[in-house]
Amino acid sequence: MVDLLGDLQINDTTPQADYDRDDWGSGWSDADSDCINTRHEVLILESLISVEMDPSGCKVIGGQWFDAFTGTYVDDPGSLDIDHFVPLANAHASGGWAWSAANKRDYYNNLADPQHLIAVTASANRSKGARGPDEWKPPDSRYWCQYAYFWVGIKARWGLTATSSETNALQTMLEGCDEAPSDATTATSMAPAVPASTTTTPRATTPPTTTGGNGGQSSGGGAGKGRPADTYACNIDSLGYCIFTGTPHQTGLDPGTEAIVDRDGNFLFAANEAVAVNVRSEALPARGTPAFDGDELQRSSQDGLSEDEKAFHRVMAIMFPIRNALMYDIAVVTQTEWDLLVSELEQREIKETTFTSGPTPKDNYYGRQGIFDLAKNPRGKDIHHDVMKFLEEAGLYLLCHVTTNDFGEMLQETHPEGHDPCREAEISTRIPFSHLTSTTTAGTSPATTSGVPDNPGNTKDCSDFSTYPDAKAWFDTYFPYFGDVARLDGDNDGEPCESLPGGP
Repeated sequence: MVDLLGDLQINDTTPQADYDRDDWGSGWSDADSDCINTRHEVLILESLISVEMDPSGCKVIGGQWFDAFTGTYVDDPGSLDIDHFVPLANAHASGGWAWSAANKRDYYNNLADPQHLIAVTASANRSKGARGPDEWKPPDSRYWCQYAYFWVGIKARWGLTATSSETNALQTMLEGCDEAPSDATTATSMAPAVPASTTTTPRATTPPTTTGGNGGQSSGGGAGKGRPADTYACNIDSLGYCIFTGTPHQTGLDPGTEAIVDRDGNFLFAANEAVAVNVRSEALPARGTPAFDGDELQRSSQDGLSEDEKAFHRVMAIMFPIRNALMYDIAVVTQTEWDLLVSELEQREIKETTFTSGPTPKDNYYGRQGIFDLAKNPRGKDIHHDVMKFLEEAGLYLLCHVTTNDFGEMLQETHPEGHDPCREAEISTRIPFSHLTSTTTAGTSPATTSGVPDNPGNTKDCSDFSTYPDAKAWFDTYFPYFGDVARLDGDNDGEPCESLPGGP
């Protein structure tokens, strides 16, 4: 763990002057434009796609943002607040009470530091309020390392102190963090205690080398909130495909089976032993957040997990290969393979239709076939937003199908815009996951201690069985884990060796 806390001065005393928000800023000041103010400047800088402005060119009305506090994507700028990473009242109590009025306004409107002002959901911002890390932490624990680093960096650069309880909380959040984020300005490279005015110096907006990802803006706040600037950018390769930068998931559910496999299709462990984890091998919290690079499936007991939590981890196992197919493997994925990958979505009629006639990109959406066709033929366009929207919504709607009403209520409470995603999906009849069990019979291969039989490989053909029931018993033993590994079911109807005596 990198030690940054030594650069903070501890001060548990109360400020010598009462906090008055009006002393720090009365509304957002104008930036370089006649009408774009600091709020809209931050929205423009942090949007992951090109923003849409109203007819006057003075207001942001469309784009896409990532709220690192909750780990969610947001399309509606009206649902976002601009958060002072270190709140004004906290800065006041930490030494800002002694600043001049000009320095307080500089702090209020600072655009030079990409972590200083960030776009987050209104609900997260208002939950945080003026509280420090000892009283509030981001709901998405995957962001705790960055949150602690950036909090310390801002306080050090502005010469602000910290309380003992605050530093203890920061220490806890930094445990297990190997190094500071590469795009963070750490406390060891701090500026003068009271910076010069930066209200008229917006962040640079040099175009990135890849298309998409951050809408032609600099890495800015998007990168500063735990997402590498180009992790989800789109590169058009020589064949015309949109291939995302980043790293594919290395594990996923083999469609139609109960087997978790690697990228080469090799069996790893059973689905009922799979827990989705982040890059630090921490189990992902069961909620409606999208997948990140580094998320994988780890063999772990599901004992003690609720049925909703088990369903969540299976949803992740299903969505990982779908995500790989659209983002990284589209050049080689066939229509047949895609149909198999999205079979759980098809069974529940999730993302059945495509609509592309809306007035703005956020009004449009792609169905299962539509997004595959788009990825197969992007026509040189950056389809980052469309792919990510499909993946997020498809996974969310699948969760709605396979979890309880209590889980759905939690999804509504954590949704950045307060929506009820399960209700909006118009699910009339939920289709939960079936609990598949292996049917073992005499003469079959023995099961391992985990209850999963050894993979027999392609060691049988129909001539090895005297009757259909014999073939069916063998088939049912291995199919849930490895699929039709011996290719006994020629027409994929679930019935092997149908020509044998006793066949259907």
